[in-house]
Amino acid sequence: MWKEKYFDSNNTVMVHIRRIREKLKEDSKNPKFIKTVWGVGYKIEN
Repeated sequence: MWKEKYFDSNNTVMVHIRRIREKLKEDSKNPKFIKTVWGVGYKIEN
């Protein structure tokens, strides 16, 4: 529509998750609430 290339970046989601973890004060090496499921995505736990 705007005659610009669309950049599909998987990094966008990772950056958002990292920022949410920072706000939750989660340790990215051992997250408590937002878990990474490799090859699938993310899941939220209580």
